[in-house]
Amino acid sequence: MLQFKNETFKIMQIADTQEGTKVSPDTLDLINAALDRENPDLVVYSGDQIWGKTAFKGSRDKVKSVLDILTKPVRNRKIPFTVCFGNHDRQVGLSNDEQFEIYKEFDCFVGKSEEGIDGCANHIIEIKDGDEIKFLLYLIDSHSNLDIGYDCVHQNQIDWYRKKRDEYEEKCGKLIPSVVIQHIPLCEVFELLTEVKKNTKGAVRGFRTHANRFYILNSEKVNKEGFMKESPADPQKNSGEFTAFKEKGEVIGVYFGHDHNNSFNGKVDGIDLGYTQGAGFHVYGPGKDRGVRIIELKKDGSFSTYDLRFKDIVGNKLKEPFKYAIFQIMPTNMFDALTRAVKFFAALGAAAAVAILAVLLFG
Repeated sequence: MLQFKNETFKIMQIADTQEGTKVSPDTLDLINAALDRENPDLVVYSGDQIWGKTAFKGSRDKVKSVLDILTKPVRNRKIPFTVCFGNHDRQVGLSNDEQFEIYKEFDCFVGKSEEGIDGCANHIIEIKDGDEIKFLLYLIDSHSNLDIGYDCVHQNQIDWYRKKRDEYEEKCGKLIPSVVIQHIPLCEVFELLTEVKKNTKGAVRGFRTHANRFYILNSEKVNKEGFMKESPADPQKNSGEFTAFKEKGEVIGVYFGHDHNNSFNGKVDGIDLGYTQGAGFHVYGPGKDRGVRIIELKKDGSFSTYDLRFKDIVGNKLKEPFKYAIFQIMPTNMFDALTRAVKFFAALGAAAAVAILAVLLFG
């Protein structure tokens, strides 16, 4: 049971550490500095904690070792923590269910996994003041890749949310203010953006269902410190999850990760939607703006949220500057990689491109 210790209950969201078998010391420095600064009451790792099929090869021992390292800063401080899963976790060759069993072996882990609905680690955390439930935190599995694009939250998960919402309303005699954390964003996040022409300063190119469109943040809707350096990679189908959250108005915020280069939040139909940037330094990310998100819940039912960035809480000095430089030029997705390749070969010219392809194909 999680309790208010004073007037504020702090949740720290850590998104997309996405570490391989060797964890970046810069990732750990970020997490440690954020924990020391904020002393949160709960930490949520919101998916893509690990990745790397060839590195892990399905080894439970290797997976446990990395998860142990990633969560040790939290456990050393005796802070409760929980998780949800992203689209990369299972790629290590160990299922999310198998990984969840590993998390259960760690002290301070408070996660659960609801049976009878799709996904793993769907659960609810009650946040109380004495015997009174002040807030609910929903952790929802947003699943993984489809043949093309990303999956969405499934109907039986939405039904589960509705059922639990109504049960708490009946039990408590009122709706309980609720926060949702999941990995992949809601489609409605695009309502925080403005479509612009290609040459507009700061424009990012959409892909898949938003291909050949360009977007910037709507400055009238999002926080002034927010940034967007890649297009939201939303589900290929709108499952109606956001519509369900709007029905009774008790969901005050939904926060996600997935797209490492984005950190912003703003209200859509009264619900705060927020991106949390990637925290991991062994994967692409927004430079020294890598960070974590803080969600502050107040006893009076109000809340606020902000991010903490590496450059502000750790500084500019890195322990792995060379690796940092390499990951700064990594493509963000396959579309980005192919686009870069096309531009590269176009710049080289046809003859040079044929020569390079010949070497790659035939040695």
